[in-house]
Amino acid sequence: MILLEIMRPANCVMAGAASLTGMIASGAIPPSLHIPALVFFAVFLITGGGNAINDYFDREIDAVNRPERPIPSGRISPRAALMWSVTLFVAGCAISGLINQSCLALAVLNSSVLIIYAARLKGLPAAGNIAVSYLTGTTFLFGGLAAMPSSITAYLSILAALATLSREIVKDIEDLPGDLAHGAKTLPAFIGERKSFITASLALIVAVLLSYLVPLGIEYLVAVSTANIAFLVSMNRMLRGDASGSQRWIKMGMALALMAFLLGSLL
Repeated sequence: MILLEIMRPANCVMAGAASLTGMIASGAIPPSLHIPALVFFAVFLITGGGNAINDYFDREIDAVNRPERPIPSGRISPRAALMWSVTLFVAGCAISGLINQSCLALAVLNSSVLIIYAARLKGLPAAGNIAVSYLTGTTFLFGGLAAMPSSITAYLSILAALATLSREIVKDIEDLPGDLAHGAKTLPAFIGERKSFITASLALIVAVLLSYLVPLGIEYLVAVSTANIAFLVSMNRMLRGDASGSQRWIKMGMALALMAFLLGSLL
């Protein structure tokens, strides 16, 4: 159970669902469930590997910010968490190779980015945020590569990346005390909380505006408007200095946007 917990399965499921949405949006759905299943589990495992190795490198910071997590709480050793993450990366890449060479290449690249992010980039101003945003956006691209990449897949990747960039900046604001205590030079530590909130809000505003340019029909526009309301609420929370509440609303907006993309693609 602890091995599943350190993967953060809810995040893994969302990433896998995003990749399937990218496949559906491409307009070239495979005739059987074989390829979609491979796509989902490849993304699920690689995302879990990224979460596990992130906890491994962040174990000292998490002891301050999130002591209930598996490593700082003592429920799993750092070495076991590291080995588990490697196992997940290898399994995810192996499954990707069963899809096609393009998916394998992206899986290897993203696994490498996840490791570099956890080890080096997270403590650098903006670099870590951009890396996570890229990784989130390319989950849609991964699904498209498994079928047939399209302009819709590109739209979804960009919108997901922008929303994630905002959420990552807000998360760094929330984690600022622990990051400062351990010398992590995140964006809020570098430019301050207020400017970081402004940057996060701008990313969300661009995402909201671009979301109405995606040609997925009226059903999509209605559904994505619901997601955009959640994003606007999150910006209001930012203005009030509520990083934790803002992050929750961004996450809700991303889930609603994912359902809007899926609805528009299916209809």
